Formats: sequence, C-alpha cells, structure tokens
Amino acid sequence: MDGHLFFLAKKFLGKRHQESFIWFITLISIIGITLGVASLMITLGVMNGFTNDLKSKIIGASPNIIVEGSPYIFNYHEIANNLKKNFPEITDIGYFTQTQVIYRSSKYMIGGDLKGISYQNSSEEIGRFIKKGSANLKNGIVIGSQLAKQLGVSVGDTITVVSGFPPIQISYKIVGIIEYGVYNVDVSLGLISLSNFQQDFLNGEKLAAIGIKVKDFYNSNKIAKKMSKVLPPYCRTTTWIQRNKVLFSALALEKKAMILILAIIILIASFNIASSLMMTVYRKIKEIGVLKTIGLTSWEIRKVFIYQGLIIGIRGLIFGLILGGAVIYVVKQYKIVKLPQFIYNISYLPLEISVKDIIIICIAVILMTLLASLFPAYKAGKMEPAIAIRYE
Repeated sequence: MDGHLFFLAKKFLGKRHQESFIWFITLISIIGITLGVASLMITLGVMNGFTNDLKSKIIGASPNIIVEGSPYIFNYHEIANNLKKNFPEITDIGYFTQTQVIYRSSKYMIGGDLKGISYQNSSEEIGRFIKKGSANLKNGIVIGSQLAKQLGVSVGDTITVVSGFPPIQISYKIVGIIEYGVYNVDVSLGLISLSNFQQDFLNGEKLAAIGIKVKDFYNSNKIAKKMSKVLPPYCRTTTWIQRNKVLFSALALEKKAMILILAIIILIASFNIASSLMMTVYRKIKEIGVLKTIGLTSWEIRKVFIYQGLIIGIRGLIFGLILGGAVIYVVKQYKIVKLPQFIYNISYLPLEISVKDIIIICIAVILMTLLASLFPAYKAGKMEPAIAIRYE
C-alpha cells in the first residue's frame, strides 16, 4: 500500500553523480551504523567467549549442585539414591570431602585444599583436564598445575599433606597434574580418592557431601530449590552459580558497560541520520511542495522521510552484521588472534555470538533510527505547499 512512498524515499536518498552531497552524507550515515553494529557484535562475541570459557572450566572443576551437612552427611548413599529416583535431570552423582591443608615438598610449603572424591564417572571427568600423568586417585594424589609449579614437583614425586589439629602428616605419590584453567583452583587443589581421605583424615568414618551434575546446569538453582523440599532438614544445597555469584556479577557488569559504550557509538551514527535527513528536507523543499500539491498528505510526506531513515539504518545494520559476522567467523575459524596462555589459560581469542544478541542489536538499531527520523519527518510534513513550491 505504501509502495509509492518507499519509491520516493529511495529517490530522496540521492545518486552519486546527480546529487553527490546527499549521497555522500547518506553514505557516511550508513558507514557509521555499519561500524557501530560490527563493533558491538565483536565486543559481545569476545565477552561471551571469555564468560562461557570460564563457565565451562568452573563447571568442570566442581559439581553443579552440592548437598552438604555440617559439614558432612552420614547416610549419603541413602540420600543420593532418593535424589536419583526423584530427579531424572541428574546425569552423575557422587560423594566428596574437602578440607584445608598444607602441601609440603622437599623444598617448599604452600596452603591449599585437599578433596577426596568418588563419582561414577570421576576418572573420565578428571581425565579431560589431566595435563600430565593419570587420573588414578587410588594410587596417589592428583594436584593442580600451578600448585605443582609452586612446589617444584612433577608426576612420580612425593609430597606431604599436613592437616588437622594436632596435625596429621600423610605422604602421597603424585600420579597426575590437572589443569582446569581457573588459577585459584589450579594453584590450590589436590585430589585423592574418597576412601583414602576417609581413612587418613576422618579416622575411617564414612562421612561425605554429595556432588551432583545435571543435564541443564544453567537451571541448577531451580533444581536445587526442588531438591531442598525432599532433603532432610540438616542438609543444605548450593549451586555453582551461587558459589561464583560475585565473579559472574562482575563479568555481567563489565559486559553491560561495554554494551552501553558501543550503543553510544550507534546513537551518534543515528544523529548522523537525523542531520542527513534534515539536509534532504531542505534540499527537497520544492519536491515536497509538488508532492503536497498533487495530493500527498502531511502524514504521507512524514512517512516518506521515516522510510528514508529506516532504509539508511537497515542498510547500515545489514552491512554491520555481515562485517561483524565475517570478522567473528575468520578469527574463530583460523584462530588469528593469539593470547599468552600463561595469563589466560587459553591460546586464542574466544568469540561467541548468540541469536539473542543479534536480535537485540537489530531491535536497538531500528528503534534508534526510527527516533532519529521523527523530527526531520515532522518538519517535512509541516511545510505549506505554496511556500515550498516558491522556494528555490
């Protein structure tokens, strides 16, 4: 129904050889939107990439949901079996104990955490992160890569673990070096089997907490809340999201700040659209007068300039999505941007962009473009035909 108005809007954009000034300022507006959209896409891709990489490492280093007593549970087998029956979302369930210890080698001492674990798939899970050696916890201890570096030890060496009061000293042979990629974990964590932990540090008592992995780990809080209703009153649940709430809140705040800064770039580009449309209005005064004389209403004239603004914005948006998408694909596919692995625990720049992010960018650009077009469109529709035709 508005086909003729779209036609007029495209005509008013100008042609390179006929109306070079209007064509040039229109081109600048499109380039501004293009660069803003591409920058926003790449920034979101980097933020998402680092956040998701960190999440995967944290999830690999700890259970999605932990069920604890004060601090351990006696009848953990019975409670775990009950949870398995009631929650099909559970993919793996096991038991662990944890305490603070001092690790001592022949040269150095350092504080850290010792964890005794027993999971159905524990060897497989740990094996994914083993950097050197094996994940056979029954034959010794697996320690974090940074902890091994601090102690100056490697696979085959023996370290002493000091814990409790009065202190207990137990020597273990290092069977593996593990690296989750989270510095605080890699510099402090030691892993032994649950049975060895209970025997050496709990006087043989069968005490443990319960660690649970679920299909949808992003839904851990809701699942944990449901579990609390069927657990004994002396048990409490915590999730990986709750345990890392401060870290993820900081990442989310940083992401919002970056989005705001880059949104301002797109907003500035939108002002370019407003200025180019105002230029077009004053350059096309005579044409506007003619259109009104032959029957176009003020609202239709306004729609012509609104469509013109949207055409500029959508062109910039499409080019920006293509440019941003191409950069993300090339950098991700060919790993062009290298990172120092000893700092980031990853050798290349991680980039991930979601459909949701792209939809939000599209909506934001179209809304900004629409708002930028309103005032020039209003001024164009307000012109009187007789005055406009007389204008030269």
